[in-house]
Amino acid sequence: MTTEQGFKELKSQISAALVKTTRTAGQIANEDLAFQRSINPEIDRSLDRQNNRLLSLVQSLNKTATAGSDNPPPSLHDPESVDDDWRSIVDILDNLLEKADACLDEFTGVVKKLTPSHRSKAPTTDSKKPLSTREYRYQNIPKPQRLFRKVPTNDETPPFKPLLQSKPNAVASLEQSLVPTPARDGSMHYKHPYEQEIIQSTYPNSAYVQHDPIAYPPFESTTATWVDTPEAVQDMLRYLKNAKEIAVDLEHHDVHSYVGLVALMQISTREKDWIVDTLVPWREDLQVLNEVFTDPSIIKVLHGSNSDIVWLQRDLGLYIVGLFDTYHASRLLGYPKHGLAYLLHRFANYETDKRYQMADWRMRPLPEQMYGYARSDTHFLLYIFDNLRNELLKNSDTATPTGNLIDSVRDLSKGEALQRYERQFYDAKTGSGPFGWYSMLGRSSSHFSREQLSIFRAVHEWRDKTARQEDEGLFHILSNHSIFTIAREMPMRLPDLLGYCHPISAAMRKAAPELVGVIQEARAAAADGPEMKEVAQPRGQAHSQNDTPLASNPPTVNHLPAANRTASISGNTRSNTPAALPISRFWGSTIGVERTAISKSPSFNESGGPCLAIPLPPLTAEVYEKNDVDVSSGLAIEPTNAGARAEHQYTKKRKPREDDVFIVKEVGGSKRQKTSEVQDGLEPVLANDNLDGESEQMEIQLRDPDNNREAQEKARRKQERRLEKKLRRQQRKEEDLPKTVGNELGTIANGESEAFDYENAPSVLHAGQEKDRGAKVKKGIDPYAKSLDAPKGMRKVQKEGPGRSITYKS
Repeated sequence: MTTEQGFKELKSQISAALVKTTRTAGQIANEDLAFQRSINPEIDRSLDRQNNRLLSLVQSLNKTATAGSDNPPPSLHDPESVDDDWRSIVDILDNLLEKADACLDEFTGVVKKLTPSHRSKAPTTDSKKPLSTREYRYQNIPKPQRLFRKVPTNDETPPFKPLLQSKPNAVASLEQSLVPTPARDGSMHYKHPYEQEIIQSTYPNSAYVQHDPIAYPPFESTTATWVDTPEAVQDMLRYLKNAKEIAVDLEHHDVHSYVGLVALMQISTREKDWIVDTLVPWREDLQVLNEVFTDPSIIKVLHGSNSDIVWLQRDLGLYIVGLFDTYHASRLLGYPKHGLAYLLHRFANYETDKRYQMADWRMRPLPEQMYGYARSDTHFLLYIFDNLRNELLKNSDTATPTGNLIDSVRDLSKGEALQRYERQFYDAKTGSGPFGWYSMLGRSSSHFSREQLSIFRAVHEWRDKTARQEDEGLFHILSNHSIFTIAREMPMRLPDLLGYCHPISAAMRKAAPELVGVIQEARAAAADGPEMKEVAQPRGQAHSQNDTPLASNPPTVNHLPAANRTASISGNTRSNTPAALPISRFWGSTIGVERTAISKSPSFNESGGPCLAIPLPPLTAEVYEKNDVDVSSGLAIEPTNAGARAEHQYTKKRKPREDDVFIVKEVGGSKRQKTSEVQDGLEPVLANDNLDGESEQMEIQLRDPDNNREAQEKARRKQERRLEKKLRRQQRKEEDLPKTVGNELGTIANGESEAFDYENAPSVLHAGQEKDRGAKVKKGIDPYAKSLDAPKGMRKVQKEGPGRSITYKS
């Protein structure tokens, strides 16, 4: 029997057994098992035995399926545990199906498995078959960092010491460069070992000469060299030393690593491409590339090198001198987009596939599509560099010292190369740090209660602790969205917790019971914890030792020669503190010269609502008193025009005269009065007429001393009449009040109080209906009422249209 015939027979047997099992399960499910259990104890015991047998079989299959992987098998001790761990069972089944699919493809010849001898060769990119999900999102890859010479522990507290073992192309010796120095906050750190070399470096003369771009080799007919041995590294190094420009790029992975790791390094020259495997155990020996990377006579072309510089230092001990970042060049040229995909399309007419950008670059061997994607990042980059250099020189203004755009790109690139890697820290109390809970909470609009805030901080700390122990990425353990959801819902049971975590990783599923205990403890300890308004206070500019960023800022541009301070490395070290002014431009000298520290002012008032960061002075009239000098400009202020509107002028300690009138109508009255413009020479006056100690309504009038006497007298007489009417009404009320009160008191004293008649009292709820209850409602006249009784008319006769007619006989 051949292998193919044996496989077909096995497949038919498995299919028949599955069909029979499925039918039997469906028939059992249709029966009323609960009723059968209650009337027959033997059936009850039989079903329990079968349940235990099936659970044991499933448990054995799970252990076999997860052997050799990082996924732990779920514990199935009763039928309810199947529902609780259903997601993990589905993941195991999906993994088995993917493996079966891959085996079937290899068996049928659709995919050929590469032998070790083929892995050293670069795969070709002729295949146009799209990459499937299982090829670039493979989850059961053993962690390569466990095989490194120095396995990461993620709990180092000393400052990061550069990995350099030697320092080629040095201006300062290695011993001088690796001396701990104090930082501004008092902590110790190591300076950038190539700081002096980067600051003193200049581009070679070829970077300042325009010439036609050198064409790149055809992408389809060439391939890249796979470098995964020390001998291959030395061969590549000998070739790179003869180049004038090289292109470099990295592929990074941070899903299954706490700090992340460089998975690939792509290097290209004008004629050749290399792809270096940076996951080999001897990866620190790649420091020999510093002979080329730190040579200022060789231009290193990268795109968006901000993260690449830090990753090279952290993992490989590599530094770059003579960097040309095409990202900064595209920004100086004012391109509409600045990504590498845009530059590839603009200059090389090459379209990249974004599907592989977030692929798992730890896979070995690399699929052909991913291999081609990695190679394309540097294959065209030197051609792009030629075009950008020509445009920069064309748009430069050599007449000014700072008009050379090539020097501007050089200085901006130096700022990128001067970055230093520092270890990630975590302060659970203050939440500071690049991945602390404080910055995460500040970017959200959530407002938690005391218990929710306590759970939020505890879960955030648990995620960081678990990620360090398992050497997994933070977001692989638990996403930020899940942390906010858990804090908001406060689940106290394991099924509820898993319902709020999407997606659920293997590490999260393993440590979920521990997280439930953390949530319960945090909720119990919330009574002694802070409130949201206490932790949400804005912080000052001073940072503690733990506020060191992941990649520290480079030295300021003052370290550079004066001629090089054009596009400035200090662009990365902006100050967030506003410039201090001696006097406020808005308040003037009202609030005095003492400045209130914004960092110490509360963000919430006593009622829990937001408040301003600085105390505001009372808005009294003295605030707007004219000053002799403008505090913002230092110029003398002209006196207020006498014809200005009254509400815009204030006269200190001005007493109203008896003949002044205040008329509101002149300012806010009718449209006719509003449209009347104020003429020059009108004098604003104030009046406050009081009668018997009562303040009457003040009115405003713009009085002309020469031409407005008549209007003033008219307004005065009108006001006097109004006051007289008010006094008469008040006198009548005072005269009637003793009589009314006396009558009521006499009635009460004689006991002649009459009971209220609720029965005959008018209705309050149905006042309108009581009023119209006895009235007859008159019906309106309907002129069409009788027309309905008339006989119906004849139907409209269908008229014949023009043309011939035919008569049919029966």
